[in-house]
Order: sequence, then structure tokens, then C-alpha cells
Amino acid sequence: MRTLRRLILILALCSQLSALSYSCRATELTDLGEGLAYLRVHAFDGSAKALTSALRERDALVLDLRHIAITAESAALLQAALAGRKTPALPLFVLVGPATPPDFVTLLTTPSNKCLTLGVKESVPLPRVIIDQPAATDQLAYEAFESGQPLASLISGKINKERFDEAALMKEFNSGNINASSPTPPDPTIQSSALGRPPAKPTAKPETTPVAKLPELPAANKAEPLIDRVLQRAIHLHRAMGAIKPR
Repeated sequence: MRTLRRLILILALCSQLSALSYSCRATELTDLGEGLAYLRVHAFDGSAKALTSALRERDALVLDLRHIAITAESAALLQAALAGRKTPALPLFVLVGPATPPDFVTLLTTPSNKCLTLGVKESVPLPRVIIDQPAATDQLAYEAFESGQPLASLISGKINKERFDEAALMKEFNSGNINASSPTPPDPTIQSSALGRPPAKPTAKPETTPVAKLPELPAANKAEPLIDRVLQRAIHLHRAMGAIKPR
């Protein structure tokens, strides 16, 4: 009986330590470079102080609310924290997702708050910047950071469907196209027809000696690394804004 009680106490202690570690990691301010910081919040009741301090001390901030627990006072706490921002003229990058309460997303998108919401298309209501990533993959990327994977490895992958440099991306953003992606290469057949010329015939491929086909690699080896594309897009938008800022 005593052994069972000790086991229960040990399990309870481990659970409390785990929850404490999880909470600390959630509210830890992470430097993303070039004046940008990242803060992940799970509950306003326990993170209000950290959030208020970050908004008062940082010019640029990425606030992650993709998995946020709410209470009756949550909206008031969020609004009070937003009112104390150090640089209210700059947009606050806010990451949202399908689990973010819709009332929060609506509150964030009011003109007075100057928040730029980013998230996958399953988010409700839709964020201003929609990221082309499945919700399940977004969830895995979110959980990877909680599990101890370095944030740098989750944001260092290539950008899907984008070949714009920072200045071009920001130009599109300022013109209202906040979901800009690289243009599709023109079809030479369509282009020739539009100019009144017959379409060019495809050039015959030179004959080559057949080469033995190499065995395919296992699927696990060809899998792309897990990337948090919602956070990645926020960082690149911040860099784009800095690139065209008057010196």
C-alpha cells in the first residue's frame, strides 16, 4: 500500500514539474533577430505579465495564439495588453489557427489594434495572411517546438511558391496582395498565338544511351523537414518591411 502511495505521489510530482516546464517554455520570449521577438501564449491568466512586458518593451513581436485557453477575463486582458504597446504604429504579427477562439481573431483584426493575423486556411475567421500548409502539418510544427525542437530548425526551410525578394514581396503587400506568390512562368505556345505567330514546335530530344535506373530511396529519407510556415511567413514579412524602410 505504501509503495502504491509513493508511486502516485511521484507521478503527481512529475506531472506538476512537466506542467511547470511547459508553461515556462510557452511564455519564454525568443529573439528572432533584427529586433523581432516571438512569444507563445497558452493562457492569458498565467501569461498576462509576460505578454504586457513584451508589448511594452519590444518594437516588433510575433504573438502565437494558435492554441490559447480562454476565460471570461481573457478578452479584457488581451485588450489591455494591446493598449500598452511600445510602438502601436507598427503591425503586431499574430499567429492564429483552427483552435484560436473566433472572438479573439475578430478582436485582433479591429483597425485600432493594428494586428496582422497569419494562419492556415482552416482558421475561423480567415486570417489576413493565409498560409498554404495543411492544418495537420501546422499542428505538428507547433508541437515540435513544445517537444524541444530548436525554433531555428522550424523556420529555416525554403519558402513554398515564393521567388520574390524582400522588396518585391513588400511591394505586393503594400498594394493589398498580402498572399503574394511567385508568378506562373508564361506558356510559350499561348504567347506565340497571341502575337499571331504559329506556335513553336517542340525541339526533338537527342537520342541518349539508356542509363540503368537507380533504386528509389526509402520514403523516410525523401521526406521534407518539418517547417512552421506560419511563423516563417511572419518573419519574412518583418524582414521585408525592414528592407524597404527609409534609411
